Amino acid sequence: MTDAEILQTGTKNKTVLNFSHLNRSRSFREKQGTFAMEGFRLVLDAMQSGADVQALLLTEKAQAQYGDALREASASARVLLISDALAKEIADTETAQGVFAIARMLPDSADLPQKGSRSMLLHCVQDPANLGAVLRTAEALGTDGIYLYQCCDIYNPKTLRSSMGAWARIPLRRIRETETFFSHCAANGICTCAAVVDRGAEKLGSFPMPESCCVLIGNEGNGLPRAVSDACDVRLTIPMSPASNSLNAAMAAGLFLWEMAKAGDTYA
Repeated sequence: MTDAEILQTGTKNKTVLNFSHLNRSRSFREKQGTFAMEGFRLVLDAMQSGADVQALLLTEKAQAQYGDALREASASARVLLISDALAKEIADTETAQGVFAIARMLPDSADLPQKGSRSMLLHCVQDPANLGAVLRTAEALGTDGIYLYQCCDIYNPKTLRSSMGAWARIPLRRIRETETFFSHCAANGICTCAAVVDRGAEKLGSFPMPESCCVLIGNEGNGLPRAVSDACDVRLTIPMSPASNSLNAAMAAGLFLWEMAKAGDTYA
């Protein structure tokens, strides 16, 4: 690491430019098959979870503080030392630690739901912080899989940070359309549960969560399309005060994940 090139502010280095593009653009990330990360804990978690980190960009202070741990986690990553001014230019956070990385995207790691599994399908969730929070909660509660249909990018910087590394550890799978997913669940005895805002629906907490189930959570503003919720085996709602008519999507997902964990004796 000590022999790494030192780059100054304004340097038109290909790796630095690539990092900046990856940080800003989902289409560029998908085209390249790589993504950008910022922060020691995020980068270290990714390395320890098997992510292929291609390049590290470190300030001299960050190298002195974190270099040994990062080198131990991944000896193959190319390292560039950058000035504090350049780090400030490319940082996505207010208090940057001076640790940046470029890594290859991970392949989908979840199979379709199997008998005995408890999982969740996120339908058109668009807030990166919400997605990250759901992934973090799902990992903590031992969820068997998270499925994403037309959701925001898991490699969005806000998703990566809010998931606290869960993006690399929780079983994930993107699905292209819901019809095949529903058919698979029906054929394998997986009860599909729609999370809805409807006082006439079954109440979460009173409804016994099946041994094999998948909960569907909808878009932050519109919830699940009626056609999707009607296609589910059961419609479930979170009992709320009469003065309230909605919950944050990540909070609602967390309550469903907790009920699934309790039903499965994960934390009995």
